[in-house]
Amino acid sequence: MIHMLLADSELELVPREIMGYPAVRLNAKKRNKSPAKSLLDASLHHSAMRALPMGDRRGRPDIVHLFLLVALESVLNRMGQLRVCIHTRNNEMITLDPTTRIPKNYPRFVGLMESLFEAGSVPEREPLIVMQRDRNISACIREIPHEKVVLLSPDGKRVRLSDYVRGCDGALFILGGFPKGEFLSDVRSEADDTISIYEESLPVWTVASEILVNYENHVLEEM
Repeated sequence: MIHMLLADSELELVPREIMGYPAVRLNAKKRNKSPAKSLLDASLHHSAMRALPMGDRRGRPDIVHLFLLVALESVLNRMGQLRVCIHTRNNEMITLDPTTRIPKNYPRFVGLMESLFEAGSVPEREPLIVMQRDRNISACIREIPHEKVVLLSPDGKRVRLSDYVRGCDGALFILGGFPKGEFLSDVRSEADDTISIYEESLPVWTVASEILVNYENHVLEEM
């Protein structure tokens, strides 16, 4: 089994400092929601986000959505060989039961995440997704059982993934949940190994799929 942790994910509610901006208020009104309970989304709030620190990388729930679809719908997850967690820029930790079915429809996913931020767990009865507050990257790693921590980074050592995963039983793979820039958290000091799988930067869902398929093949070979 392996774990995957999407770190420093740009998943957050609309920050207080831009709640009064027209783009934020208009979108919230269309959805009959309070701006304070709305998910920050760069595709909707880009004009207001110019006022935010690091506004050019924030508001990307779509990255989390695509990552979760790839991971939770994977053969490896269906085999019971995968666990997935999300760490956010504001140090929330989201754990997902492997049987969770993430909505393929993006607006429905946004609504699900907004409910999670409000309630702390969804669905209300027998929660499949749980959010814990005040969990920095070190705390997240401590709560996830693992044999070693493997960080995926473009400047890591280049590996042939099909060979590398043979030594990864029980590993925790950390991937970045942001569109550009560096990790905000000190993940490098937590990693036992930092690797790269390609000569260029790749979308996180591509990196995840490569790990999933290669580890799946490793598991099948061992059966």
